[in-house]
Amino acid sequence: MFLKSLDIHGFKSFADKTHIDFAEGITALLGPNGCGKSNVVDSIKWVLAERNSKNLRAEKMEDVIFNGTERRPALNTAEVTLTIANDKGLLPLDEEEIAITRRLYRSGDQEYFINKRPAGPTEIRRLFMDTGVGKAAYSVMEQGKIDQILSSKPEDRRYLFEEAAGISRSKAEVAEAERELERTRQNMTQIEIAMGEIKRQYDTLKVQSEKTIKYRKFKEDIYLYELDLTLLRLKNFVTDKARHEEELKKVQEKRDKVRQEIEEINNTISENMDKVKAMQEDLYNKQAKLLAIGQEKNGKLELIKQQNQQALLMKEKLNSLEGRCSAIQERIDTVQEEIDENNAILHEKNKQLNDIKTNIESFQKNIETSSRQITDNDRKADSLRTQIGQLEEERAGLQKELAAITEDIVSMLDAKLKDAGFSEGALRIAKEELEQNFAKLKIFLDGRKNIFSDYAARKLSAEEAGKTASEAVEAFEEAGRQMAEVEASLKKYQDASPAFITEFLSPEGIMTKKRGIDDKINQNRDKVDDINNQIKELHSKNSELTTKINEYRDTLQKLKLNEIQMQEQITASQNQINTLNRQLTGEQTTLRETQDELYVETKRAEELNEQINQYQDELAEIEYRGKQLADEMNKLDEEIAKANKSVSGKSDTLDKKREEQNKYQEQFERLSLSLNSADNDIRNVKQNFQDQYSRDLIEFEERMYKITTPATELREKLSEAKKDFAALGSVNLMAPEEFNEVKERYERQRTNYEDTQKSLENLVRVSEEIKSKSAEMFLETYNQIKKNFHNMFRRLFNGGRAELKLADPANILSSGIDIYAQPPGKKLENIALLSGGEKTMTAVALLFATYQVRPSPFCLLDEIDAALDDKNVSSFVTALESFASVSQYIVITHNKKTVMGASTMLGITMEESGVSKIIALRLDEDIKRGTIVDHNQDDFKDEEVPDEEGVVLPPRPPKRV
Repeated sequence: MFLKSLDIHGFKSFADKTHIDFAEGITALLGPNGCGKSNVVDSIKWVLAERNSKNLRAEKMEDVIFNGTERRPALNTAEVTLTIANDKGLLPLDEEEIAITRRLYRSGDQEYFINKRPAGPTEIRRLFMDTGVGKAAYSVMEQGKIDQILSSKPEDRRYLFEEAAGISRSKAEVAEAERELERTRQNMTQIEIAMGEIKRQYDTLKVQSEKTIKYRKFKEDIYLYELDLTLLRLKNFVTDKARHEEELKKVQEKRDKVRQEIEEINNTISENMDKVKAMQEDLYNKQAKLLAIGQEKNGKLELIKQQNQQALLMKEKLNSLEGRCSAIQERIDTVQEEIDENNAILHEKNKQLNDIKTNIESFQKNIETSSRQITDNDRKADSLRTQIGQLEEERAGLQKELAAITEDIVSMLDAKLKDAGFSEGALRIAKEELEQNFAKLKIFLDGRKNIFSDYAARKLSAEEAGKTASEAVEAFEEAGRQMAEVEASLKKYQDASPAFITEFLSPEGIMTKKRGIDDKINQNRDKVDDINNQIKELHSKNSELTTKINEYRDTLQKLKLNEIQMQEQITASQNQINTLNRQLTGEQTTLRETQDELYVETKRAEELNEQINQYQDELAEIEYRGKQLADEMNKLDEEIAKANKSVSGKSDTLDKKREEQNKYQEQFERLSLSLNSADNDIRNVKQNFQDQYSRDLIEFEERMYKITTPATELREKLSEAKKDFAALGSVNLMAPEEFNEVKERYERQRTNYEDTQKSLENLVRVSEEIKSKSAEMFLETYNQIKKNFHNMFRRLFNGGRAELKLADPANILSSGIDIYAQPPGKKLENIALLSGGEKTMTAVALLFATYQVRPSPFCLLDEIDAALDDKNVSSFVTALESFASVSQYIVITHNKKTVMGASTMLGITMEESGVSKIIALRLDEDIKRGTIVDHNQDDFKDEEVPDEEGVVLPPRPPKRV
C-alpha cells in the first residue's frame, strides 16, 4: 500500500474536515453526478503541487477554497494532507511515513509541508520524479481525457515513456543544466564586457602609471640632487662660519688690546681729553648702532631673498596646480564625451528595442489573425461537412427512390410484354424484311437518278425525249410499288414492336423519371465533390496558415530573444554610463579640490608679495637710519680730530693706535657681518628646505659629510633631470595606485572568467553525460513498452495488432512517438480513426504496458470506462485485477461491473447541498456484516446491503447513530 490516507478541509466542496483511509488493491469511488467525486482526484493532484488552476477545473487557484453555500459561509483556507507509506523506500526520504500538506489562503499565500516541515513546490515535484506519480506522469487518468495520450502530438506522448524510463529527474537536471549554461554564458558575456572596460582602463592607467613612476623618479632624483646641493651649500656656509668665528675671535683680541693701549694713552692726556673720550664713547656707541643697523639690513635682505625664493617656488606650484586643473578638465571633457557617446548609443539601442517590440506586436497580431482565419476555415469546413451529410442523406433518399422506380420499371416491362404477346423472333424477321425493302428502294432510286442525270447532260431529240418521259413514268410507278412494300414491312415491324415503349420514353413516362433521378444523383455527387474540393482548399489554406504561424512564432521567438539581448545591452550601457558618471563626479571633485588648493596658494602668493613689499619698505627705512648714523659718526670724527690736535705729546702714537684700532674695528665689523651673513645663509637654507619639502635639513646632517660628487656635476644632473621632468608634461599623480587597483580588479575578473569557462565546460560535459545515459534508459524502456503494448493490446482486444514507432529515431531524446492500432478485423491505421471505445482500450493497453515496466505506486482512473461496452468493461476489469497486486487503484465509475471488481468502495454524497461527505464500505468484509463507515462523522451506521445485481449508494445519506 502506498496511499494511506487523505485529509481534506476547505477544498472545493469539502467544507468539513474529512478523513479518507485508502485500502490496498482496487477502490471504487461512487456517487451521483455533481457530488464531488472528481474533487477527491483534484485534491490529490493539488497537494502534489499542481500549479495550473485549469487542470483543477478552476479559473484561478483561489477558486479551490470552499466558496460557501446558502446555509454556510465561505472559508478562507483550503488544506489537504496526503499520507504516504514509504516503507519500501520508493521516495528518497529516510522516513517510513511521509505526510505532504498544502495550505492555501484566500489572500493568495500558500504553504507546503513535508512531515510538518516547511517545503517548496519544487521540492515536492522532485520528490516524486521517476516514480510515475505527478501531474506529468501516468498516475492520473482524468475524466474525458483518457484519449489525450492518443490524440496529442507525438512529441507530447513522451512524458509517459520518460517517466517509465526514470529519466524525468535527469531531464529536469538537463533542463536546469541548460538554464545554468545559458546563465553562465550570459555571465561570461557580462564578464567579457566588464573585462573589456577594465582592460581599457588597465591599458590607459598602465601608460599613465609608467609615466607617473618616471615622474616620481625624476622628482625623487631632483629632490636628491637639490638636497645634495643644499647640503653642499650648507656645508660651505658652516665652514665659512667656523672660519669667520675663528678670525673674529683673533681680531677682537687685537682690537681689545689696541683699545686698552689707547685708553692708557688717553689716561695720560690732559683733562681736555675727557671730552675726546666722551666723544670716543659716543663714536663707539654709534659704531655699534651702525653695526646693528648693518646686521638688521643684512637680515632684511636675506628675508627678502628668502621671500623671493618662496615666491618663485609658489609661482612654480601655482603653474603646477594650473596644469593639474587643465589635465583634470581634459579628463572631464573626455569622460563627458564618452558619456554623450554612450547616451547616443543607449538612445539608439532603446530605439532598436522599441522597433523590436513593435515587430513583436505585429507578429503577435499576425498570429492572432491567422489563428482566427484557421478557426473561420474550420467552421466553414464543418458547415460544408454538414452540407455533405445533408446531400448524402438526400442522395440516399434519391437512391432509394431510384431503386423503387427501377423495380417498378422491371415489373411494368414484364407485365406489358406479357400483355402485348411480344416475340423477339418475329420482331427480328420484321426488322430484316424492312431493312431489305429499304435497301431495294434505295438501289432502284439511285439507278434511275443516274440514268436521268445522263439524259439531262445531253441534248435529246423529240423521239428520245418522249421515250425518256415514258421511262420516267414507269420509274415512278415502280418506286410507288416498292414504297408500298416498304410501308407493309414497316407495319409488320411496328406490329412486332412493343407499343408501350413510347409510353415508357414519353416526357411523363417512368424512364424519364428514372433519368431525372439519375441526373439528380449525379448533380448531388457533383455538389459533394465540389464541397469536398472546397474543404480540401480550406484545409490547404489552414496548412499554409499553420506554416505561416509557425514561421511567425519562430520569428517571434527570435525577436523576443533579440529583445532580451537588447535589454541586456541597454542595461550594460546604462551601467557603463553610471560608471562614467561616477568617474566624472570623482574628476569634478578632484578639480574642485585642486581649484580650492590653487585659490589658497594664490592667496598665499599675494600675502607673500605683500610681505616682500613690507620688508622692502622696512629695508628703505633701515638704510635711511644707517645713512643718518654714518653722517653723525663723520661729524663726530671731525670733532675728535679737532680735539686731538690740541692734545700734545702722544697724539701721533695715539693716531697710529687709533688707525690700528680702526683697522681692527673694520676687520671686526666685516667679520661680524660675514658671520651674521653665514648665520642668515644657514638659517635661510634650512628654512627654504623646510618650506619646500616640509622636512628638517638637520635630518641629513650625516649625509652632508658623505657627499663626494662635485657641485657642478650635481647641477648638470639636476638640469638634465629637470628637462626630463618638464618633458613629461601633465601627469596623473594617482595613476600607480589606480593602476594597482584596476590591475587587481582585472586579474580578479580574468580569474573569474577562467573559472566561469571551466564551469561552462563542466556543465556541457555533465549535460552530455546525462543526455547519453538518459537516451540509453529511454530506448531500453521504449522497447520494453513497445513489446508489452502489443501483447496487452491483443489481450484486451482478443487479437489485433498495435505498434509504437519513433517519429525521429536519430534524435531519441526529442523524438515523438506515433501509435498505430489494428483491432481484430480491421487493417492497421492511425489511432485518430478509432472509435471512442477503441481509443479508451488502446490507452488502457498503453497504461498497463507502462505499468509492466515501471508501475506507479498508485493510479487514479476517472470514469475511463464510460465509453466501453460490457465486453470491453469485462476485459478492462480483468486486466485491472491482474495489476491490483502491483499498484493501488482508485477508480471513479458508474459501471456495476467495474464496482464489482473493487475490494473497497468509497461513496460520495451531499447530505447538505454543496457540501460533500465520504462513506466507506469494505466489499469483502463490511458487506457480510452490513456496516458502513461515515468518515465525516467518525461513527457507524447499519444500512441495507445491495443485492447481487450491483452495488449502489443509498438515495439519501444514512442517518446518524
